[in-house]
Amino acid sequence: MGKRISVFGDSISTFHGFIPPENKVYYEDDLCAQNGVTQPADTWWMQVIESLEGELLANGSFSGSLVTGSEFPAGRSVARAKQVIGASGQQPDCILIYMGINDYGEGSSLCEFEQAYAEMLTNLSEMAPNAEMFCMTLLPGRSKEHDVEFFRAKYKGENLESYNEAIRCVVKKYGAHLIDMANLGKPFDTLDGTHPTKLGMQQLAQTFLMGC
Repeated sequence: MGKRISVFGDSISTFHGFIPPENKVYYEDDLCAQNGVTQPADTWWMQVIESLEGELLANGSFSGSLVTGSEFPAGRSVARAKQVIGASGQQPDCILIYMGINDYGEGSSLCEFEQAYAEMLTNLSEMAPNAEMFCMTLLPGRSKEHDVEFFRAKYKGENLESYNEAIRCVVKKYGAHLIDMANLGKPFDTLDGTHPTKLGMQQLAQTFLMGC
């Protein structure tokens, strides 16, 4: 049996029927069709899990969620951390973490973001003390049709790379695995600047696997 792998993220990592019913989902119905992400195998995380010969245990992703915030669905909340546990209480062997793009989009202060990211890792490690955590830095999206790269610099505050530096700093302190997507990959394909198309999902998965 392969390793049991849980996923922890925002809209980019959702898929209908694969996240808790109370969580908001992005990839469902027309949005699946528009992006060409029509089955779980099209998602970046399922491609990674299959490449690692693992099995999905739980997906605690929530569309629109930030790392910062004081309560659910904030990534730093204990309620979110609980969602990496299996339905029967099984512990994950690995947790794939891709969060922070909404903090950048909302202009969360870097100080608060770094503190919240640290609290998120603390809560996840307390919920699953034996799990390896794989934390991904953030990649911008690119619209191939309009040849536009999104999130190139500042949006509502600091530039995207500043949030990536905060992630790197926290991950180093916690001894988690850093998957430095920002240094390994290129902007992924997207229609709206944020959510990967089927090709974009493939690009994210390939970049992750380069960093393993």
